[in-house]
Amino acid sequence: MSKKSTEFAGHGFDLYPSGGLFWPDESLLIVGDLHLEKASSYHASGQFLPPYDTSQTLARLRDALVECGAKRVMFLGDVFHDGRAWGRMSEADRGLLADILSPVDSIWIEGNHDQSFVPPGHSATGEEEIAGIVFRHIMDETDPRPEISAHYHPAAVIHHRGTRLRRPCYIRTATRMIIPAFGVLTGGLDCRDEALAALRGRDTQLFLLGADGVFVPPPGLAAETRRARRR
Repeated sequence: MSKKSTEFAGHGFDLYPSGGLFWPDESLLIVGDLHLEKASSYHASGQFLPPYDTSQTLARLRDALVECGAKRVMFLGDVFHDGRAWGRMSEADRGLLADILSPVDSIWIEGNHDQSFVPPGHSATGEEEIAGIVFRHIMDETDPRPEISAHYHPAAVIHHRGTRLRRPCYIRTATRMIIPAFGVLTGGLDCRDEALAALRGRDTQLFLLGADGVFVPPPGLAAETRRARRR
């Protein structure tokens, strides 16, 4: 797969089409919003979804670690879809996660969905700061420090030659970066939504996920405004 490199807060990062963000100098892969066992959570309400999201997301994580060669992985929250997801995971998927984590160090950031749950033998924290960059699940607009977060599952809509394309994306400004959801069964929030208004500006850059690469939309293709949603 073709990655895209960018600079943030004076450091170089590699952006992968999987939604993983790699920090070479720290040998750190950063992922967020895996939402493991999301499909099984829907079964309780009578909605059936194919129960393969966990194994597919874990396979994506395994491949991402192999591809970038990271020695560490940071989870930016919502690894699990809810606090009971671990109990619904199959033994095979628990074993796969253990195999993935065994050769690397891991950092777990608390998310709102997983309710601070982490697998046995691990612990979670509300935020982590490395080399002047703070990592947390949800963006804190009041914090002046450079920040990398997740939570919003950002997606961008571009229009080109009469076609409309919607893709998950990274959003980067001078002091903020939000990474896309890593899970295979996650939706996306339009990056023009009011919840992401703090990230709008002349220095805002979008990086869209393609099937085999990450691409930057040409100027003018990504709409800057969004019509107000009906209430």
